[in-house]
Amino acid sequence: MEENRMIPRNDSMEITLSKDDFINIFKACEDRKEKLNKIQHESSDEDEIADAGNDLVEINLVIRSLKEKADNLWGESGWTTSDEYL
Repeated sequence: MEENRMIPRNDSMEITLSKDDFINIFKACEDRKEKLNKIQHESSDEDEIADAGNDLVEINLVIRSLKEKADNLWGESGWTTSDEYL
């Protein structure tokens, strides 16, 4: 029988994404950020507010990293998360 082993939380993973897949993931991160901001401003539960704040720090780091990689690959004007046609 296989032994249960804890997986370190901060191990990195590399994946290859198409631009469309990247944009969907980026938009999901933006949606999560909005939900966490809403919790921070509307919740009366101190633990929930603290958890949302910690998660906001993490998601902002993820968004910043994703944006930097996309800007380097496609240029700042080479990608968008807007649903409007250009």
